[in-house]
Amino acid sequence: MNKHRAAKSDRPARIICATVLLLAGWLGRIAWADSQCDVPVVGPGIACSATYYALARMTNNAGHFWITPPPGTHTGILTDASGWAPPYSSLVSVTRKSDNTTWCSSDTNTLTFTASASTSYSLTAYIISKPPPPSATQYLTLQITWQ
Repeated sequence: MNKHRAAKSDRPARIICATVLLLAGWLGRIAWADSQCDVPVVGPGIACSATYYALARMTNNAGHFWITPPPGTHTGILTDASGWAPPYSSLVSVTRKSDNTTWCSSDTNTLTFTASASTSYSLTAYIISKPPPPSATQYLTLQITWQ
């Protein structure tokens, strides 16, 4: 589980919504889930073959973008759980550090990918609706579940 520090003044402010441990008795599997509220960086770009207008990335407890799953992880599920009303729309993307493999959701805010505790992952949500509903004072909620 990540323990998050307060944001430094030279970075965008971030509020951590919650850090949750989920124990799934179903099939005897244990899943770890971590949620963060992150201020989006507003500005256009191209990612996942789509134009985006803002993005938000999850960070580890040191404030870095590479997150390592717990031992025994086989799958990751990244979700933009912000819950903004339409016309809000986002895509999520995961990049594996060991070989730069990138997965993108096609037209949803959830992505399931193969994961391992032997490498780290960069977890990003791209807001593709214009204008992006979150402003510089509003937050996106990103959730990663490791299984």
